[in-house]
Amino acid sequence: MTKTHEPISHWYPATVAGKRPTAWWYWGRAVYVSRRDYWRITKKFLAVGISLGAIGVLFHVPMAFNAALLLAALGLVLLAYSLFGLYRMYGHPGVRYIRRLVELGGVKRKVTVADLHIGTYRHAFLLSDVLPDATIQTVDCWNLEGESPEEAVQDVRDLEVPPTSNPRIVAYKADHFTVPLPDASCEAVCFGFGTHEIPIGGAREKLFSEASRVLKPGGKVLLFEHGWDAHNYVIFGPVIHHVTKRQDWDKFLHERFDDVKYARSNQAVDLFAGTRR
Repeated sequence: MTKTHEPISHWYPATVAGKRPTAWWYWGRAVYVSRRDYWRITKKFLAVGISLGAIGVLFHVPMAFNAALLLAALGLVLLAYSLFGLYRMYGHPGVRYIRRLVELGGVKRKVTVADLHIGTYRHAFLLSDVLPDATIQTVDCWNLEGESPEEAVQDVRDLEVPPTSNPRIVAYKADHFTVPLPDASCEAVCFGFGTHEIPIGGAREKLFSEASRVLKPGGKVLLFEHGWDAHNYVIFGPVIHHVTKRQDWDKFLHERFDDVKYARSNQAVDLFAGTRR
């Protein structure tokens, strides 16, 4: 299925349907779609640092000049750690928290998994790696009309097309958050990064209701998301404020599923698993 909007021009290369993107590509895309946030933070560091440096030079205040140098060093350290943190989430180490998530939910063997997302097929590829006998029904659930209000989401959707490279991964498109899969047809449903972009107060509730519908009795819901905490703040900066808090996800899932479990990966990713009621 194709996406409904016309892609805009990007200097970062887009995917090709018949070829799986590499882990390096996904890391690079994560950096690319975060470029606006990096620039906003950089401008603040520059504004303060240049001001301190100017005061130090023009008014002979060594403390101000040293503070400017310290601020520059701090900025570089934070940038380096942010890039490293994004690599651990989106690069080669990412398969580790997917494996842990699948183990948390007790999902294994030859199963059918519904991968519900907002326009990235990275999760489907990782699930196919961790579950080599599984069929992955990957569903683009984004439904907001026009361009995304979140520019990074629009970039993600522009750069990745539904894959055809793996016969065990089948791509679909949801219609107003209605998932085009039969009732009780999946042993597991997985939600990943970006689920917090689905609006609450209607859309998110409907999508999780759809997840329950397509799950078989005793089927598992899996969720991995960015937390709202100090570690993620260092990696993403102030933009992390708009994600859903761990406590809110925990409450949301407990209201809809049984036996909800939680784990935290060392890549600063929150992991949840529950059972269909």
